[in-house]
Parts: sequence; C-alpha cells; structure tokens
Amino acid sequence: MTIRKKVASSTTNPPKDKGKDMDFRTQYQIVYQSFLERPKTMLDVFLQTGILRANICRYVADMEDRGIIQLLYKKEDSHTKFRAGYYTTDKALFRKVKDKQYNLWEDR
Repeated sequence: MTIRKKVASSTTNPPKDKGKDMDFRTQYQIVYQSFLERPKTMLDVFLQTGILRANICRYVADMEDRGIIQLLYKKEDSHTKFRAGYYTTDKALFRKVKDKQYNLWEDR
C-alpha cells in the first residue's frame, strides 16, 4: 500500500507574494510614482516603465476616480506628433476646481 501525498494544498493556493493582486499593486505604485516625477503622457510612462499601455490607462482611470491624478493640459506629444494628455499625481501642480454647487449652510 502506497501513501498518497497532499499535493493540492501547495498547488491550488499560491503564496501571497506571487499572486496577480501583488503584481497589480506594484505596477499601480510604479505608474503613480512615474506621474509624480513630472507631467507625462501615458506613452511616456509606458516607454519609461515597460508596463503595458492598456494597464496604464486602467490605472489612470482608477486614479482619476479616486482624485489622486489630474489631467493638466493637452498638447502635441514629442513621440507621436498628435495631441495627448499630460497627467500628474503631484498635488502641488493640480488645478483648483471651482465648486459651483451652493452649500445650504454656507454664508453667501
């Protein structure tokens, strides 16, 4: 009679440091840091980091929803010669957004 080894526990649950979630977080942080250096296009971040542009686009959309990245301006990109958006995560460079909605409890 042979003794069966437990294989399922080591193959079905990968260690926490080697999962998809960790790869997402590290790429997300790299993209955030890249936009923090200076205003850049998504193509600039792709060329600098090697992270796929589709991923960068998804990360930027998520950052916009969270309010941690802002589109500063659009101008001709040096690589493509087409208009492109320049984004930053540096809060000191953010444009001030005027809130036109009135507050009921605020004095006018």
